[in-house]
Amino acid sequence: MNKLVLRLGFIILAGILLLWYVLPLEKYGINLPEQFKSQDYKLGLDLQGWVELDYKVDLEEVKKEADYSPQREKQILEWLKSIIDKRIQKLQINDSIITTANYAWEQHIIVQIPLKWKNPEEDKLNISRAKEAIWKVTKILFKERRISIIQADLDERKEIATKAFDELKKSKYDFSVTQAKFKDTYADTLIGSTNKISDIFTGSINEAQLSEVTDLASWEEGFLILKIENEEQKYIFVNKKPSEWIAAKDSQWRILNDRYFVKSSVQYNQAFQAMVELTFNDDWSDIFWELTKRLVNQQMAIFVGWDLLTAPNINEPILSGKAVITGDYTPAEANALVNDINTWVVPAPIYLTSEKSIDSKLWASSLNKLIFAWLTGFLLIFIFLIYNYRIAWLMASISLIIYVLIILSIVKILGITLTLASIAGLILSIWMAIDANILIFERIQDELKSGEKIGNASKTWFKKSWSAIWDSNVTWLIVAIILFIFGINLIKGFWLMLAIWIIVSLFSVMWISRILVFVLAEKIKDKKFFIGK
Repeated sequence: MNKLVLRLGFIILAGILLLWYVLPLEKYGINLPEQFKSQDYKLGLDLQGWVELDYKVDLEEVKKEADYSPQREKQILEWLKSIIDKRIQKLQINDSIITTANYAWEQHIIVQIPLKWKNPEEDKLNISRAKEAIWKVTKILFKERRISIIQADLDERKEIATKAFDELKKSKYDFSVTQAKFKDTYADTLIGSTNKISDIFTGSINEAQLSEVTDLASWEEGFLILKIENEEQKYIFVNKKPSEWIAAKDSQWRILNDRYFVKSSVQYNQAFQAMVELTFNDDWSDIFWELTKRLVNQQMAIFVGWDLLTAPNINEPILSGKAVITGDYTPAEANALVNDINTWVVPAPIYLTSEKSIDSKLWASSLNKLIFAWLTGFLLIFIFLIYNYRIAWLMASISLIIYVLIILSIVKILGITLTLASIAGLILSIWMAIDANILIFERIQDELKSGEKIGNASKTWFKKSWSAIWDSNVTWLIVAIILFIFGINLIKGFWLMLAIWIIVSLFSVMWISRILVFVLAEKIKDKKFFIGK
């Protein structure tokens, strides 16, 4: 059997399979068995909408450090972005976008999480999980037991409550922002909301006292800041009694914390019991040596956030820049703790200041207009080209359809995210493929004018038009690669898709179009019916 006929049969079969793969058959009432279903297209934020979470970066403590500089601030913001990105990845929420912004000398991180809209419950769950993961601030702290409580310690607790109260009065953010900040920054601080606060602080507050509360009140156990909105009562409660543990400081008042932290890893002792090893930098070694020398035969507690992990006795001074967290850990538990420490430790706390959902109606409307404009233009050009190139252009149109099917299959298989910009790139690449076919047909017409037969002219075009096709497409490909590397994120999708589609268009022109035209040329003897001239 003729090789061209076999190739034509393969193209037809491949076209049918590609059509089955790229079409969302479920939308048309065709339910396929689970093993034959293809994955959905991944749409970018602009085509499916998103929720935007705005986090303020609290650099108050960082700016007090001796080595603070604008460059360090920039490093902290990039570090935070990387941490948030890792947290989102762990939740398997795809296609999120993380950027920074500066509002009136405040640094913010903007997290955009895609919405599916078709499944509101899944959207709600994803947003809740993302918020819970992002705002969590983890600090590694080394503490020693407080020997006594002096008046300065009690005054400090009152200062914390007063500071929170003053910040709330002048803050432009929601009450919950200040709640999160003081919960993360100060030990023994409670936050929450309830319908009946007297149920939480029993013995301290009764309904009669509650009716007299305006903003800040002091009871035997602590200080209460209360905000009543409708029937909901939001509160910040600062315990009057300081924690039994106090930050471990050396003679220069340096504190052992995550500022000196490098990494954590799982190690095993001689009994093959899993342990968590913390590695710190050289500065930390000097501090640790002095503290462990002073605290021999005493406990040193290791906290992650405000959670006490372990409080081992110091048997002798430790010279190495490492600390070991021991406990009854399984290997899985030790690995989980290591991952949490490496992922959750942040250089500065962040607090959610606003949340808003943005649907895709505006972008979807733009997409509809884009597709309508393309279809209209394609139809007009199709009529013009079929008038000029007759049945040969009809074959080229089939190759263009297969080209689009190949592209959509690649998008599905690789999980490439479709955005408005990338779809625009696809449309542009189709016009470039049309341009390549026009070069082919003009070359065939020139050969026919010189007296060549249809079959010979169709085979000769490759040698004489391929250089022009190759030159124009490779030039565009180089431009697409350069602009993808150095371009801004907003249009990277356009250049990436354009580069992929240029490569596929070369394949479709040189393999599919050529075979279709060759098969047709062997069957048709009328030059005018074949290509118009």
